[in-house]
Amino acid sequence: MKYFPLAFVLFVSAIGLVPAHADDPAPAVLVERASNTKPGMADVYVGRVAAVSTVKVEARVEGVLESQKFTDGGLVKKGDVLFQIEKDLYQASADKAQATLDGAKATALNGKINLDRQKQLLDRGDVSQAVYDSAEADYKADQAEVGEAQADLDTAKINLGFTTIISPIDGRISDSPVDVGNLITSNTGVLATITSIDPIHVKFFISERDLILKRQEGLVSENSSTLDVKLQLSDGASYPAAGKIDYISNEVETATDTVEMRAAFDNKDALLVPGQVVTVTFEDPNASEVVVVPQTAIQLDAKGHFVFVVGKDNVVERRDVTLGNQIGRDWIVSKGLQAGDPVIIQGLQKIHEGVKVSPTETQS
Repeated sequence: MKYFPLAFVLFVSAIGLVPAHADDPAPAVLVERASNTKPGMADVYVGRVAAVSTVKVEARVEGVLESQKFTDGGLVKKGDVLFQIEKDLYQASADKAQATLDGAKATALNGKINLDRQKQLLDRGDVSQAVYDSAEADYKADQAEVGEAQADLDTAKINLGFTTIISPIDGRISDSPVDVGNLITSNTGVLATITSIDPIHVKFFISERDLILKRQEGLVSENSSTLDVKLQLSDGASYPAAGKIDYISNEVETATDTVEMRAAFDNKDALLVPGQVVTVTFEDPNASEVVVVPQTAIQLDAKGHFVFVVGKDNVVERRDVTLGNQIGRDWIVSKGLQAGDPVIIQGLQKIHEGVKVSPTETQS
């Protein structure tokens, strides 16, 4: 029979009496709820933002530039006054043309009175046909003078109107290379450029093969599509509004075997700027929704893929899942979860099934 020292026996007994730490705080975990989404298509294209309309503003009459009515780089509305050219000379020309027209009308009226009188005399046989014909010719000449004077007045008014340069579209305006006080003419060049911003276009190129496949699937027809066009900005953020295809080129770029496409987007906040580079993807709005979870929630063991879910009373539950395709940072879960289930995405190394946790939910 073996005997152990008393000190060893007491040491072993002491170990057996250590408490189970039942009062230890519950492990902190970060939770994100499974959500529904419509899977986007795998195709990704590089797009460039383009204005629907671009207008180069130029002077149409000569004169000193009296004022600029807009802020460089600001937004302007259709009909807003952009520049004012001195108008005194053009107003004088219009007044002169009006006076000439008034005189021509008075002469024509006198000619009409004379023609009517000669007609009465001709009917009584008091004047010859030649006299009447001469009066008629004079009246027609007077009418021609009225027409010419009216045309001169119209031209003068048009030129007077050109002294006030207005915006033909809504959009954002550039700065102006011409300072107030300079003499400008129709040869001065561009005074400013206006680009429309809402709606706005995004142009991109799709491979001929991709286009054929989408047409065969009934997703794309001539210059239209049932697909929603999604954008990702250069900072990785998703553009909030979906666009619709409104143009498909009628020819293939032979150098790249691609076809140009264009989509229109609402751009009320002017987040998209002409020339900007974006990432373009497609989404079928008629596709069925799927459940997705962040890829950081997915675990794997001998039984297969699973996730930990925060259950009743904050107790961890294991859920075996069947995975589909990956969408960005998320995995499609085809079986095992429902939208709204609180899935643990951080703190997994501290937990196991059945343990009580202290969850914090991500803000989405």
